[in-house]
Amino acid sequence: MPTTMDLFGKALEVKHAAAWARDFNITPETFSMAKKQGRLSPVLAGNIALELGEDPEHWVAIAALEAQKPSELLARLQSRAKVWRRR
Repeated sequence: MPTTMDLFGKALEVKHAAAWARDFNITPETFSMAKKQGRLSPVLAGNIALELGEDPEHWVAIAALEAQKPSELLARLQSRAKVWRRR
């Protein structure tokens, strides 16, 4: 199951976090916080996906799911969403 940290790993293969921060006009601490939380925000994931030639809608959706607190509804959605997550 791909995560936004997988996407971030791909981004770091292209250039350093400081360069991404400069390109997006954000502070490098944004990426430090993302690592600490173990996820990217939907907006950041979408923009990184755009730059890497990935589907931004896919990554925004993954980031949105990662941002949710665990619940029965989230588990239900994740179990049914496995098909699109594998694409």
